[in-house]
Amino acid sequence: MTRTIKNRMVPAVLAVGVAAGIVVALPGAAFAASATTSTSPGASTSTAPSSPQCTPALFTQAQQRVESELSARVTQLQSLQAAANNTANHLTAGDRQTLQNDITTVELPGIEGLQTQAQQATNCATLRQTARTMVFTYRVYLVMTPQTHLTIVADDETYVEGVIVNLEPTIAQAIQNAENQGKNVAAAQSAFSDLKTQVSNAQGATAGQSATVLAQTPAGAPGNWTVFLNARTALSNARNDLHVAYSDAQQIRADLQ
Repeated sequence: MTRTIKNRMVPAVLAVGVAAGIVVALPGAAFAASATTSTSPGASTSTAPSSPQCTPALFTQAQQRVESELSARVTQLQSLQAAANNTANHLTAGDRQTLQNDITTVELPGIEGLQTQAQQATNCATLRQTARTMVFTYRVYLVMTPQTHLTIVADDETYVEGVIVNLEPTIAQAIQNAENQGKNVAAAQSAFSDLKTQVSNAQGATAGQSATVLAQTPAGAPGNWTVFLNARTALSNARNDLHVAYSDAQQIRADLQ
């Protein structure tokens, strides 16, 4: 029985460990600094792309600046697309489809169309309008980026929570069997009780987060920045809960050996 509980609990321990690793990167991934990312609602680190210093004499430099910013956004969107398509193993089918649609049918074509407009611009008025559309219509950094990363993390955590919940009957039976064999399982029972509490807390923190995050639109920025901040806090709390659950799982394994 010791071998059985040890072997069957390995997936649970590993699953919680994977979740911890995923969410540790959350703040940097979802809120990475960028030349055009707002660090707080309404506060941009660079306003030049939306209002380039453009005069006939400076037109070429302004055009190059806008083209550079557009190119950076294409690169960012391609990175987000790769994350949603290739590296996010636990995205739900619906969430994956939503992200794919937003990135590939709205954001990327829109920004690529603006690249053509910027290249063809011949005056400052046209260039300014292109730059303004780039920043305020698409919100690649302020909406699409945290939206993608937070959704991936929320679905990863939800998946891991489900794995652990499904293993709870196996753990409970192993503890019961050990007790029937005369082993003192008080510590294991206490750790198991805490594990269930921590996973329940994590479930409460992640519930509805992906739907809330995906409901945000560029038009809602910068006011919806608090939605992303709140989601990050909730998912960080879930990460902490899963870390504790991981420790509980390790404790149970040790107690039943």
